Amino acid sequence: MTSLFNKKSNSKGFTLIELLIVIIIIGILAAIAFVAYSGTQNKAHQAAAQSTLSEVGNKLGEYNSDNGNYPTTQASFNTWLASATGGNNTTLAATFVTPDYTYTPSPASCDNSATPCTGYTIDANKAQWNGSADITVTN
Repeated sequence: MTSLFNKKSNSKGFTLIELLIVIIIIGILAAIAFVAYSGTQNKAHQAAAQSTLSEVGNKLGEYNSDNGNYPTTQASFNTWLASATGGNNTTLAATFVTPDYTYTPSPASCDNSATPCTGYTIDANKAQWNGSADITVTN
């Protein structure tokens, strides 16, 4: 009778080392794919934020044209933006919300009665795309 440890096996299959090497290679490829996907996704979010700021800038121009000044608050602008008689863009009004976006009228003390709002600054928060800086548009 032969011992189990001395018996040569003719069975076909993979050794533990071969399996570990394949698993490591798959892990490396998955990590590379994840980083590439994550970077692409961040760029897409940044481009969407820039597009939103551009669209908001256009709508602020319409608001100024209709009212002779810029809105005093982001909330009043969003109300105008969502109304059928105002900006007529409920999708943009739902997107242009804090903390992702902020609107600041200028001069700082404007109230559109004694001091009209003659400019604005709009910001897109960098947290939307894991960026290093906010996007700012000033008029």
